[in-house]
Amino acid sequence: MSWIDLVTNPKGLQEIFPEGPPSLSGVSLHELVVEREGPTVRFRLDLPAYPANPPAKWLRAGFNMVQVELLFGGVSELRLVGISTEVIADMEIRPANGVSLEVRSASMVVSAVAASVTVSVLGAYLDGGREADR
Repeated sequence: MSWIDLVTNPKGLQEIFPEGPPSLSGVSLHELVVEREGPTVRFRLDLPAYPANPPAKWLRAGFNMVQVELLFGGVSELRLVGISTEVIADMEIRPANGVSLEVRSASMVVSAVAASVTVSVLGAYLDGGREADR
């Protein structure tokens, strides 16, 4: 079972990555937000790979980076060890009475158990420090 099979709304990712789910190894973590409503934990991250056939509007805009926001709802456990401003991490989402999550980098570890995971935002942008993968 792939991590994308655990997402409540995988269609957008499946359309952009028809060859298979994008890897969650080497993601660039931009934001981690804990909210009491739900309670939820939200991760905003850049995926390490760009799709082979991105949407036409992404091509026209010259985008070269896919950014996704994953929302973990009904969080029952959360652990954060360490912190950094530049986090390149490996993220693993597994089934476990809902979903379990582990984010590991050299500077921080996040683990959580949640009832669900949802893609709340899926988009792209131009990362000026990265060559376009076209």
